[in-house]
Amino acid sequence: MPRKVKLYHYQLPLDCAMILRGQSVSVREGWVVELHENGELEQSTELLDNEGLKNNRVIRIGRGEIAPLPGFSIETAAQAKQQLDNVIRHWLEQGTVDLNLYCPSVAFGFSMALLTLENRLPQAIDCDNAHNDSCHNHFASAILLAADRRLIETKHTQLLTTSLCKLKIATQPTIEGAIHDGEVARQLLQEYPQLRLRLDANQRWDLTGALAFANQITPELRSRIDFIEEPCGAVSECLQFSHQTGIAIAWDESLRDAEQYKPKQGAIELIRAASAGYANLDAVRVTAIVIKPMLTGSLSHCRHLIEQAHQQGLTVVISSSLESSFGLLQLAHLSKWLTPDSTPGLDTLHVFKQQVAMPYPGCNLPLLALTALPCRTYLQQTVHKLQQTVNKLQHIDNKRQNSHNQIQDINTKQHHIVEAYK
Repeated sequence: MPRKVKLYHYQLPLDCAMILRGQSVSVREGWVVELHENGELEQSTELLDNEGLKNNRVIRIGRGEIAPLPGFSIETAAQAKQQLDNVIRHWLEQGTVDLNLYCPSVAFGFSMALLTLENRLPQAIDCDNAHNDSCHNHFASAILLAADRRLIETKHTQLLTTSLCKLKIATQPTIEGAIHDGEVARQLLQEYPQLRLRLDANQRWDLTGALAFANQITPELRSRIDFIEEPCGAVSECLQFSHQTGIAIAWDESLRDAEQYKPKQGAIELIRAASAGYANLDAVRVTAIVIKPMLTGSLSHCRHLIEQAHQQGLTVVISSSLESSFGLLQLAHLSKWLTPDSTPGLDTLHVFKQQVAMPYPGCNLPLLALTALPCRTYLQQTVHKLQQTVNKLQHIDNKRQNSHNQIQDINTKQHHIVEAYK
């Protein structure tokens, strides 16, 4: 089947610069890959071509987003682009590709394009009223907050009606910063008695800092903390934290770190340990894992981790990596499909100034169409060679026509000279 690929490149300005693990990021860079392949309609369905003849051929299209996250992805944007070129050319010629050979952002984005090419991504999403009673047909997502009282005040109306939010903490990895963040978390829980919290520390504290945070929150209020993602930089200290505070933890970065040491096995071992228990540590509660597909890898790998976690009784939260509106929509569909009982963490679109390709429900940011983006088209080699041959023949025909015109010009001039002589 003839195949074609279009690769759209975006560079989206952020509302303000963000510091991602020491890197200042003011523009989000990524690609939307668009696969084209001829297919066939079902036998009961037929179309008429331009000449009124029956035709059961149709062009299928699948799209996916590739956007390495600076400071978090193991690959740079330049490395991802190089691998993208390779995987595109391989798919064009072979029709299949082993995505295990590619970096996480390329593997995930291309696997989503293949999934949608085959129309296998369920599109129906219902609002999850269990976590947002005023969603008004918006996609369900935990509200994202920073540990900043002024910013939290701007969300007051929204916080009155929601029951779940994610609080980013540990932006200042000091004891003073930990105490401040603990006070903010305590005030949130006190002011909004219906609210439950997910906390994310991004491995920024040591055990002393994490405990200083927890000491600001009374045991009664701690029961409304669903989990804290990676309070400490070391797995052992995270477990000690849960052991001493009773606060549940969730694995995020540690899953990907484990994959670096044991590809395709390290994360599975960490997940399985949640039900096996931890030596010399009772009352440790590991209740969830957070999967950022753009940082994790292909859809098949993500699904395997999700299945393993569910077998251990863990909650799985699908979370964004600052994808565009297009990428967030795919993650929303993916979450409803693979983790229907868990509210995803997708409340990141507010950091952008524009949306791309598809508008996100409830978002009023300007929409940038794919056709407005720089685009490179890749053709299947056989098709490409045929096109080159056609171009060469066209060039020869043009030269022949030019020669014919020149001869006519000469004849005309000769005629004029003869007439003048007469």
